[in-house]
Amino acid sequence: MNSQDNLKLGVKASRNSTLALALLAFLKGAVGIYSGSMVLLADAVHTGLDIFASLAVLIGLKISLKSSGKHFPYGYYKAENIVALFVSLLILFSGFELLKEGFTGVSTASKLEFQGLALATAVFSVLVIYGLSVYKRNVGTKINSQALITDARHSYTDVFSSMVVVVAVLGSILGFSELNNLGVILISLLIFKMGIESARDAVLTLMDAWLDEEKSERIKKNIYNIPGLIELEDLKLRKSGLVVFGEATVEIEGETDLKRVELLSEDIKTAVKKEVENLEHIVVNLKPVRRKNLKLALPVLDRNGFQAELSEHIGKSPYFLFVELEEGRVGDWQILENLFSNFEKKRGVKAVDLVIREKANAIAVKTVAKVPFYMLRDNFIKILRIPEGAATVRDVLDRFQDLEEITAPME
Repeated sequence: MNSQDNLKLGVKASRNSTLALALLAFLKGAVGIYSGSMVLLADAVHTGLDIFASLAVLIGLKISLKSSGKHFPYGYYKAENIVALFVSLLILFSGFELLKEGFTGVSTASKLEFQGLALATAVFSVLVIYGLSVYKRNVGTKINSQALITDARHSYTDVFSSMVVVVAVLGSILGFSELNNLGVILISLLIFKMGIESARDAVLTLMDAWLDEEKSERIKKNIYNIPGLIELEDLKLRKSGLVVFGEATVEIEGETDLKRVELLSEDIKTAVKKEVENLEHIVVNLKPVRRKNLKLALPVLDRNGFQAELSEHIGKSPYFLFVELEEGRVGDWQILENLFSNFEKKRGVKAVDLVIREKANAIAVKTVAKVPFYMLRDNFIKILRIPEGAATVRDVLDRFQDLEEITAPME
C-alpha cells in the first residue's frame, strides 16, 4: 500500500477506537450511577479523556491526508507527530491523576448495590480496552504510524487503571478496598515511563532525528552491493508522520551516460525501499570521481596465471582470470572455470553473469557481442579493448594504461 492508503487505514482504526471508547464511557457511567460505584464513575470520566486523545489522533491523520500545498511542499505528514506528542502529554496527565489516587486512596462507596453488574462492567472494560490497544498497535505497526502506536500505548496503560477498578470493586465487595493503593502508585510510575518515552520519540522525530540505526546499516549494506558504485558518501533519512524522506550521496566513475545514471538512481531507491516501506521520496546525488581500484576480468584459455593465453570470445572462454589493480599495481588474483563455455545457447549471457557475480568492475576483451555488451554496461562494468599483439594476461597488464574503452558492440 502507498502512504495515502496507509493513512486511510489509520483513520479507520482511529475512528473505530473513538466510537468504541464513547460507548464504553457511557456504559461505565450509567452502571456507576445505577450501582453507586464512585470508582466506576471516575473511570468513566477517565475514558472520556481517552476519547479526546483518540479524536486528536484521528484529526492528525486526517490532516496528514491533505495534499501538499504552496507553503507545505513536503505535505502535512508531521501533523501526525504533533498529535503523538499531544497524546504523550495526556498519558503523563493520566499517570499523574492515577498517582494522586494512589496517595489519597481509591474511593469506593461503602454500600455497593448491584455488585455483580458493577464487577462485570469493570471486567468488560478491561477486555475492551485491551482489545483496542492490540488493534491500534497492530494497525499502527502495519502502517508505521507513530501517533496510532502512541495511542495504543495509552490504551495499554488504561488496561492497568481499569484493572485497578476491577480490584477496587471486588475489594469493596469483600471489604478490603484500601489494599490497592501501592499497586496504583506502581502502575502510575509505569504510565509515566511510557509517556516520557512516547514524548521523547515524538520530539526527536519533529526535530528530524533518525532513531533506527540498525535499519540505516542494512540500507547502507544494500547500497554498497549495487554494481557501479565506488563509495556511499552520505545517507540521510528523516521521518515525517508515517512516511520517510531521504537523501543519498554516492560516488560513481566519471563520464557515466545519463541512462546509466538513471538506472543507478533507481537501484539506490530500491535498496532503501527494501528496508523503508513508507519511503515517500529520496534525492540521489551522484558525484563522478576517478576509480582508484579495479577488479579486472580477462577471458583466458588455460590456468597458467599471468602467462595464460587470452580467449577471442567471452562466452567460449573456458576460464576467467580476475585480478585486483590497486592504483595501477597488481594485487590478488584468481582463475575460475567458465562452466557454460560449451553451452549452445546463451553462453555469453552466462559468462557475463559470472563476471557480475564476482563483482568485477572492468573486463578486457578482444571482441564483444551486442547482448553481453549491454549487460556489462548496465551493470557499470567498464569494457576495455585488448590491444593488437597482446597474447597473454601479462601483455595486457603491462599495457593496461593504454587500453581503450569499448563504447559499442563489436559483433
